Amino acid sequence: MSTIKLFSDSTCDLPKEETERMDVGIVPLIVTFDGDVYYDGVDITPSDLFNIVGERNMLPKTSAPSPVDFYKAFKPYTDEGKTIIYIGLSSKISTTIQNARLAADQLGRDKVYVVDSLNLCGAIGGLVRNAYNFINEGMSAQETVKKINEIIPNYKLFFTMDQLDYLRMGGRCSSVESIVGSILDIKPIISMSTSGMQLWKKFRGKGKAIKIMVQEAARDKDRILFKEIHLAHSVGSEEEAQRIKEMLIEETGITKYHEYTIGCVISSHCGPGTVGFGYFLE
Repeated sequence: MSTIKLFSDSTCDLPKEETERMDVGIVPLIVTFDGDVYYDGVDITPSDLFNIVGERNMLPKTSAPSPVDFYKAFKPYTDEGKTIIYIGLSSKISTTIQNARLAADQLGRDKVYVVDSLNLCGAIGGLVRNAYNFINEGMSAQETVKKINEIIPNYKLFFTMDQLDYLRMGGRCSSVESIVGSILDIKPIISMSTSGMQLWKKFRGKGKAIKIMVQEAARDKDRILFKEIHLAHSVGSEEEAQRIKEMLIEETGITKYHEYTIGCVISSHCGPGTVGFGYFLE
């Protein structure tokens, strides 16, 4: 039995069967509607989220788990003598990592390693999956964290969406403020890097935006690590995601995909009709 316990948060968007297979602890982020509090993936689903938006005609707010939330999640395992590796949502767009570090200070930095993914969604899921594999190969907690930190800067993520209101209201990507999207059907391509969330390019029509994203992957195809791509979509965009997958297979020749449904917190900032993908580069 491993003496290392893996943790992430609800923005990793790993399917439940995967978190159970890898025995990954999940600390949920929080969604609020006018004072009503919901824990991401625990008592609210993405479908619930969009239903509430429609019923109340208001967008949700999100917040990070508190240091106490992390302390309560980690302590039972450190009490058992386990070392924790937590891989969480980018510090560039959330205080989640900061709060996890405060909990680690209380429990001991030699017992709890906090890894800033500098990313979200499939990127975090990919890092967790790699960490699990490294641990199974016999790496120590320190070796695993070192290896994960080495590949973090090499992740490339793109996504686009139907509506800009969610992204504007969330305030996580200030560069979208310049887009007058609704009238001209301008669709942004948002990239996520170690610097944070940024407007990469913008096009008239979502189909054009998706085509450009796929072309970028085609240019990178010979450098994509493990020859695998992480494909994510908001609830209700399953068919569009499958079309993107078919385009990627045709353009890159890569046939291994990890597919994610975007959870409530990220959906709160991107909205319905969001699709995207990412990959690690060698």
